[in-house]
Amino acid sequence: IWQTVWLEFVPSTYMVSSRIIPDYKNGTATVTVRTWGCRKGTSLKLTASYNGTVCAEKEVLVSGEYTSAELKMSEVHLWEPGNPALYDLKYELKKDEETIDSVSGYFGLRGVEIRGKKICINGKSVFQRLVLDQGFYPDGIYTAPTDEDLKRDIELSMAAGFNGARLHQKVFEERFLYWADKLGYLVW
Repeated sequence: IWQTVWLEFVPSTYMVSSRIIPDYKNGTATVTVRTWGCRKGTSLKLTASYNGTVCAEKEVLVSGEYTSAELKMSEVHLWEPGNPALYDLKYELKKDEETIDSVSGYFGLRGVEIRGKKICINGKSVFQRLVLDQGFYPDGIYTAPTDEDLKRDIELSMAAGFNGARLHQKVFEERFLYWADKLGYLVW
């Protein structure tokens, strides 16, 4: 095993995974949640906040294995390289007003598109200054010794003037991608 693994207990009704599709032009995020074991009358409540201020909230009935809802942000903050504006997202599965499962996450409002030979983020051309990162650690080969080491790699790269990395040689730890999101760092 060369990546982080974990084992967790879950209730008989729980959220398996989610997918968030941001739409920066309209200030919305479409959230699709995969659930397991939901009975009739189970609802999904989503609450998005920015710096502690609730920006969107929606509760919908669970409709099969996948349930989707669109959140319209009352405040629009865009994620950009070097400016990592992120929303906190709280997921709650509810049955008869009781929360039976809850998860916290985050997302950024941003859009990526190619216009001619330019890569644009949120409609603006971004010059990418990328380092080639092979994710090698002398003490652990392809496993970072600590979470702080993953964060420090990004901080050192940014201090050297890079705004992102082309990840190479392995599938990187999800914690590396977490720190890239939190620090405003592009990854390919």
